[in-house]
Amino acid sequence: MKTYTATVLGRRQLSAHLATVTLGDLDDYATTGIPDEYIRVLIPPVGAELALPQIDEKWNITYAEGAIEPDFRVYTISDHRVVEGRTEIDLDIALHDQGVGSDWVRRCRRGDQVGLIEPHGLYAAPADVPWQLLVADITGLPAVARILRGLSPQQKAVVHVVLTDPADEIALPSPADVDLTWQVVAKDTDICEALADAVTSRELPTSDRYVWLAGEARASRAVRRHLRRELGWPQSDFYTCGYWQIEAEKWNARYEEVAEVVEKKSAAVQREIGDDQGAYLDALDDIYESVGL
Repeated sequence: MKTYTATVLGRRQLSAHLATVTLGDLDDYATTGIPDEYIRVLIPPVGAELALPQIDEKWNITYAEGAIEPDFRVYTISDHRVVEGRTEIDLDIALHDQGVGSDWVRRCRRGDQVGLIEPHGLYAAPADVPWQLLVADITGLPAVARILRGLSPQQKAVVHVVLTDPADEIALPSPADVDLTWQVVAKDTDICEALADAVTSRELPTSDRYVWLAGEARASRAVRRHLRRELGWPQSDFYTCGYWQIEAEKWNARYEEVAEVVEKKSAAVQREIGDDQGAYLDALDDIYESVGL
């Protein structure tokens, strides 16, 4: 797994709780072309030099002796461009009251360095699919914006965004026919139900459709269960992704307790199922539920 060093070129406030950080000085940093592509950013602790790890194909991570390990955070690439032969990328980042990522965004200055790992994406709608439903909270909003910019005038996009602050509404230009709903809820704990309802309470097309959801993890799993198990959709017609978790500390603590079991069962399922992603994700949901996750 290749790592890169990137330089902060600038920062600007996009909305009340979204900021754009521009990174550059990148050579041969290719884009996947997938509009929800995401990267892991390696953020050095305050006052420490950036240390890049060696990462093998199994995600075994090693550092040079004496290196101060950076923190890993995952963000969406909202724009990728080449300027005078060098790559620049924009990261639109949701800001929280505190946290490693939010603290870095607030303090970063031009010339600061971070590490990057090569990008990946999950959105897989057919290029000509006529109807899409895009659902997200603020963490998935940057990907929604990029998806919409890439659609054609012949496509229809129904967009539902759940926020806790109306000051986070941003412009979402698109060549497509867009039906946009901004839903503002009172608190973070209301987001999960609102995201799930935006899909499960809606009458969906029986064909020529694609649903994409990104945001709170419980909502992602609830929507996936609805589409796969209640409606019988093939994996090719949708993707849901958990970007964050309510009560993350509690969830992480439980995962640590059962990690060995989960990893063993997951590996066994992967060997049995092979390349059937939908069946693998179904089985993974069952594994998580069986251990109380």
